[in-house]
Amino acid sequence: LVFSKGSDVVGGEVVMAEPVGFFDRKWKSFALPTCILLALLAVLLPLTLTGIINSQGEQYKSLDTPQPSFSPTFDTRATLEIIQTRGYVRCGLLNMTINSGQGFHLDLCRSVAAVVVGTPDGFEGVPTTYSNRWQRLHDKTVDLVILGDTHTIEREVRESSTGAGFSFSSPYNYDGMVYFGNGTFVRCAEDQKRYDECSDLLICVVEGSTHHV
Repeated sequence: LVFSKGSDVVGGEVVMAEPVGFFDRKWKSFALPTCILLALLAVLLPLTLTGIINSQGEQYKSLDTPQPSFSPTFDTRATLEIIQTRGYVRCGLLNMTINSGQGFHLDLCRSVAAVVVGTPDGFEGVPTTYSNRWQRLHDKTVDLVILGDTHTIEREVRESSTGAGFSFSSPYNYDGMVYFGNGTFVRCAEDQKRYDECSDLLICVVEGSTHHV
């Protein structure tokens, strides 16, 4: 503290002086412009965001939108309900069976029709092959396939060509694997001999059958 000469200071409180910063001395001159700037931002920011949203909205409106899809064509009803509503059974059969008009598999189709729709003539034979039988069942082109198919767990849970599982009837025919053809080669196959006179042996099976697998 510095006092002038001759000062009469008796008692009183001594206060230490502290330096004052630039902003502490000038804050009033900055306060008004800052408030004005914040007020302008508060007004302009909503207007800017609204303009951006409206612009994007107009852009999306100008884009071509796809037409709504048609109703699904896959009938989700149970197969039995579909057959009875239709009035006849669609049996997947070999073309030669359909053309001949007779045979064990055709009789089985007639039997199913008699039980399901009430008449043995209430069926349609749909030409089916061993290569497309599972796909025809999967897309419901046929109601059942009668080709003497082997019941396997794989086909019941997840058939390889369609990825779907299928229901099987109770077994109606039990058979084994036999060879037929040239007598010499039949004996070669049965004896599992592949040399000498059997060196040209070829065994043919139906593609997609359990024998083929």
